[in-house]
Amino acid sequence: MRLPALLCLVLLLSGCAARDQLPDYAANRAQDLPATSYDAVILARDGTRLSATVFQPALKAGETAPLIVHTHGWGGWRVTGPDGFYGKTMMSGRAALKAWKAGYWVVSYDQRGWGGSDGRIEMMDPRFEVNDASAVIDWAAQHLPRLRMDGSNDPRVGMLGESYGGAVQLLAAAEDKRIDAIVPIATWYDLSDALAPDGQLKIGWGGVLLSLGIATGYDLGKFAQADYLQTASGRMTAPVQAELADHSLARYCAEGRRPHADALLIQGLRDTLFPLDQGLQIRQCLRQGDTDVRLLGMQGGHILPPPLQAWSGLPPFNNEPVIHCGERAINLYQGILAWYEEKLRQRPGAADSVPSLCISLDLDQGLALDDLPPPGPQVALPATRIRPGTSGWLQPSTFIPLKRIDESSALLGSAEVRLTEPLGQGKDALLFASLAVRDAKGSTRILDEQVKPLMNSGSTKLNAVSASLAPGDELGLLVRGFSGQYLFNSSWRLSAVDLQGEVQLPALLPLAPRVASRP
Repeated sequence: MRLPALLCLVLLLSGCAARDQLPDYAANRAQDLPATSYDAVILARDGTRLSATVFQPALKAGETAPLIVHTHGWGGWRVTGPDGFYGKTMMSGRAALKAWKAGYWVVSYDQRGWGGSDGRIEMMDPRFEVNDASAVIDWAAQHLPRLRMDGSNDPRVGMLGESYGGAVQLLAAAEDKRIDAIVPIATWYDLSDALAPDGQLKIGWGGVLLSLGIATGYDLGKFAQADYLQTASGRMTAPVQAELADHSLARYCAEGRRPHADALLIQGLRDTLFPLDQGLQIRQCLRQGDTDVRLLGMQGGHILPPPLQAWSGLPPFNNEPVIHCGERAINLYQGILAWYEEKLRQRPGAADSVPSLCISLDLDQGLALDDLPPPGPQVALPATRIRPGTSGWLQPSTFIPLKRIDESSALLGSAEVRLTEPLGQGKDALLFASLAVRDAKGSTRILDEQVKPLMNSGSTKLNAVSASLAPGDELGLLVRGFSGQYLFNSSWRLSAVDLQGEVQLPALLPLAPRVASRP
């Protein structure tokens, strides 16, 4: 490979370190400001250098604008300019550029350890990544002119970002009262539970995240420690679980430290890293306070590359631009801007088009709700014999029918599997379960591709799903002993186990049948 090409590849994978290019704002204090962008270096509170790109909006003399702080996801880097990779490819990057063109100041920065920023990745440690967000706001209040201000060193500020960049918003908004509005996209409520339900690590995602980290220059320091290395066996160690839980909103909520900002949450149904459940738990936590909290459930999110999940465009993250909420279609980008217009520019009613809760059923329809409906019926789980060591790869997975659908229905929520007898002695009887539908032609599909390990005994709440069901469909449980999402976790137990108990189904709501379009 020629040297120039190699340098380009390195820049693409690692982002680029910013050089201070702060304009001389004192010279044009009374003049119009043109729309432009430039790089800056921001010092974190511990002295770490953070690379940032500032997007200056077009402002008339005397006009002010709110600030939006943009944070990237794991393995990513900041929006480096109007034509930067992140701004063209990723949901939050596109939204950040649209906000800039709509007249907002936008500061996009590389979180510590990523892109052009110094420091080591600390997995959303409140002392480091969370504090860094406040340092960016400090810097903006000191250096950017014509910010809309709520008080001294207190700009009118929103935040925006997906995944890793969504988590920092939730914790920063709990720590820093200056943050007025946030848009966390496809992020976590409890990182330890999301990555490793019941301690079973999602090895499929572990491999993707590790590869992204190495490719984009992450410091192996913390992750070369024994406790982290041992998770490669498929079980998350107790010290790692405890640390990741401490760096999650779940811990903050348990201690009564909820975010102070109004929150527009966007979560994906087919997201197998941070499923809809994580967004619903965030919503439940935030609604205990006095802030405005709304949630949009889209189809996309973190999608594993094939064959682990169906091809969906751009792994490992993608989204559809429009979701359907009842009779209304909402462009997600316009919805985000409407949110900022109401919460940052303080235009009452600007975000009235965004419902309290919208859950997509598929790319063409969805539900607009005030709250989640109560669970559906409780049904018996017929006694079923399964061999964990071969089921799901040498033998087909087992479909256990639970309920036949008699009318067009919308399915929404989580199923709960309650076993009346342990699967087997010890931990060698691990099974994986999904809510699934078998249609009238005998074809079976896993709803939203969600898979979860079953507790050896007791109750397991499966990941939340949504679907439109037709008369004749059979709703059931698909059970196997092997799952690509949990690649190293299979028990390999050759002797059979007996599965029996009951299942609490999700809500089933009447749904108007689709009218076939004319050819």
